[in-house]
Amino acid sequence: MKTTFDTIIDNYIKQFTMKKSILFLLLLCSAVAFSQNTIMGKVTDIKGEPLPGASVIEKETSTGVVTDFNGNYEISVSSKDAILLISFIGFENLEVQIENRNRLNIELIESAESLDEITIQGFSGIVGKSRRRTETIQTTPESVTAINSEGIENLGVNNVANFANLVPNLKLNASQAAGINTLTVRGIPQIRNSDAPVAFVIDGVTVPDPSLLNQELFDLALIEVVKGPQGALYGKNAIGGAINIYTKEPINKAKHNLKLGGGNGGGALAQFISSGAIKKDKVFYRASTQFTNFNGLLTNEYLNEKVDFTREFNARAQIIARITDNFKITVAAQFMNIDAGAAYYSVNPTGNVWVEGEPGGYLDPNPKKGNNIISMDEPGKSNLQNLFTNLNLEYILNNVKIQSVTAYNHVDRSLSGDLDFTPFNDFTQGETADTKTFNQEIRFSNLNTDADLNWTAGGFYQNLEKDFFQDGLSRDFDVDELFYGVSADVTNTTSTFAAFGFVDYSISEKFTLSVGLRYDNDTFKQVDHLSGETNQRTNNIFQPKASISFQATKDALIYANYGRGYRTGGYNPATTDRFNRDYEDELTNNYELGFKTSWWNNRFILNGSVFYTDYKNQQQYIFDLDTFYAGNYNYDESRIIGFEVDLKVRLFKYLDLLANYGFVDSEITEGGTTGGENGDTTDLSAYNGNKIPFVPVDNFNIGLESSFPINDNIDFNANINLNNTGKTYWEENNAPEFTTSAYQLLDARASISFNNMTIAIWGKNIFDTQYYTEYIPGSIFGATDDYGWRGRPATYGATFSIDF
Repeated sequence: MKTTFDTIIDNYIKQFTMKKSILFLLLLCSAVAFSQNTIMGKVTDIKGEPLPGASVIEKETSTGVVTDFNGNYEISVSSKDAILLISFIGFENLEVQIENRNRLNIELIESAESLDEITIQGFSGIVGKSRRRTETIQTTPESVTAINSEGIENLGVNNVANFANLVPNLKLNASQAAGINTLTVRGIPQIRNSDAPVAFVIDGVTVPDPSLLNQELFDLALIEVVKGPQGALYGKNAIGGAINIYTKEPINKAKHNLKLGGGNGGGALAQFISSGAIKKDKVFYRASTQFTNFNGLLTNEYLNEKVDFTREFNARAQIIARITDNFKITVAAQFMNIDAGAAYYSVNPTGNVWVEGEPGGYLDPNPKKGNNIISMDEPGKSNLQNLFTNLNLEYILNNVKIQSVTAYNHVDRSLSGDLDFTPFNDFTQGETADTKTFNQEIRFSNLNTDADLNWTAGGFYQNLEKDFFQDGLSRDFDVDELFYGVSADVTNTTSTFAAFGFVDYSISEKFTLSVGLRYDNDTFKQVDHLSGETNQRTNNIFQPKASISFQATKDALIYANYGRGYRTGGYNPATTDRFNRDYEDELTNNYELGFKTSWWNNRFILNGSVFYTDYKNQQQYIFDLDTFYAGNYNYDESRIIGFEVDLKVRLFKYLDLLANYGFVDSEITEGGTTGGENGDTTDLSAYNGNKIPFVPVDNFNIGLESSFPINDNIDFNANINLNNTGKTYWEENNAPEFTTSAYQLLDARASISFNNMTIAIWGKNIFDTQYYTEYIPGSIFGATDDYGWRGRPATYGATFSIDF
């Protein structure tokens, strides 16, 4: 009998074989002569650590590039004897002659003189890859927020939710169980059991399962989010944008890091990272592993035990082999296992508070200490396991980069727990979801860095299979007995074929026109094992994107974007009077006008944008207590108007002010009708003019950060951030009693580094603010109680790390 691991490997080999002809063709390319005009390499310090954002320029020309977040660069030069000029803030400038080489790794030496200069340097350029090529954020005509490895470490970012708090009009919450996430971007929410409104990309590989959004993040080179529809480059479900995560690459010099930490609530952390050369300058490895534990701070009053516990183990390995100067193979694998609490929703403490016109058990949506409790007879547990593997082949041929990206992703998720969320033995719930995804993508892009025309093109194939099962126990009050029932048992499969292209054309020195288009052919199939029904449909979707940018001055960029977004629909387990057997795909047309400016020698940076979104078939979720089915339905039309600003100011040499603000006005303009059981339908036009549920009206973040050397061997860093989440409507009636007011969370971190060691202390939600990440009014599905999912209380701790 095959093990689960054997099955995973068999599936991977089967899917890989389907595409072996494509990969074989790429392998043959390594025999082709390499163009002498393209130079690649990495810029590092003398310890082998990459220097992202370093400038690499061909001498006596205007041809230049910046290194990416892992220190890599690719530049087309005029001759094999060209000279490169390399510079980076705080390091000595360097001139290097190519001398007929195809690959050139460069080490820079720190400059004591530049570090002691009286002139205050501005913010160094953060680079990203939102358009699939390395660009500085300030020259990218998109709304992009990115932080590199240094910022990730200094700010204590360890998951996407932490990062989202630093980004205007982006919010990620978790509830119910491990892997249940709700992400909202620019007024477009994610609903239960649906896809996220963003593409989630790890090391250039699209990960379609939204349950992986809030995993622990570590050993990263970059996190970036680009907002607005990005389907032209990232495909379906990038209706609100894309989140890119890039891990640190292997390095040529042996280096290891050990980090240990602890905190309240039984918090514990153990992390080990090792990297080096298996064969110097040819084959490199990086291995990372992390274990985190949190015993919890929220108590089930009935069982007298902590409910918000989490334990996560994560292991990652990566090998890069440079077969020739122009042919590189990267193999990576990651395994993750999470055990966590589940289904610990808060209820009214008395359980018998009645409000006129509302069901009993009314719960204040603005929690205060003592106004809600967690009290259930059934302990909740959840588990999530993930295996993620990918193979990346990269070849340079005549100033064209050819990439083949092959990936397999397997997610196994389960939960069990109470469903009435009270001490009474009325309802329980169980759920499992097993998702297997195979991706194959071929990409082509030019490397001619001084060309007026830059382009990316490619093809994409994805096969996704998801088995979803829900069951539970329900009480028959007529006979006062429990009975077991299955509410969903389905297998969903999706096959996607796509072709895409994106072009940047410099009309003049100041104007650049960008045009992109993606065609997706999606075939959806659902086999319902309860009813015996099989449903299938095919979508053919075009996702265009266009933008024009104007470089008004060296430090001021103005841009305008148009993009079409698409998020897939699906099938419900049954037809009820509230939802149909199927629900429609979402489509958006988004228009954006933005600017990026720098002043005062890059010490003052102000970026902003305004946007309008025409929203068709917006999806919504409901649980029908009468039939015990959960389902999704659509509003016919909605619209979103909003703006956002992002500010960075270097007040003086050792103190930065970082602030941003985002606002959205989201409205259901035409609800339409839904449902159809026994001829009954629900008129949704009653919600016309109301705000879209789950969308915060605004958010802001304001923070201070300070970094300075105490002496030649000791460095200090500290930051403090205040994050505000605005008023949120939790249901389509927009009733005040089901609306959460704005709340604020304060986080802080401080560290001291000396020689090869770092000690840090940190705190999150320092003032122990009570808040809900999800609030469920009982009235929307006929229950007698309202439920709230409480956010994590104040946590604090310390870490110690050492490099060796």
